[in-house]
Amino acid sequence: MRFVDAVKITRISIRLARPTLVFNTNAVLLCIQVGNTKFAQDLQTSLFSRDCYNVKSEFQLGNYKVRVDCIENQPAVDVVLGNHVYLTVGDYYLSEKTE
Repeated sequence: MRFVDAVKITRISIRLARPTLVFNTNAVLLCIQVGNTKFAQDLQTSLFSRDCYNVKSEFQLGNYKVRVDCIENQPAVDVVLGNHVYLTVGDYYLSEKTE
C-alpha cells in the first residue's frame, strides 16, 4: 500500500482579502446635494486614503455618521454608514440582497 493511498487527500483553499470601502454612488451624489460628480469622486478618494480600521472607528464613534470637511473649496458633508458607504463588499452585497 502506497502512502498516498493511505492518506485522504484534501484540498484547502485560502482567500486573502483586505477590507475595502464600497460606495453607493447615487446616495453619495444625493448626500452632497449638488450633483457634483467631481466632489463625489473627491469624497470617495478622501475616504479611500484613510486606513480602513480608522474609518470604522470614526463611524462607530459618530453613531455611524462621519462629517467630511477636509476637501478644499467644498462644503462639509455627513456620510452615513450603510447608506452612502459600506465597510466591506459583503456588507454592500447583503444590503442590496435584502432590498
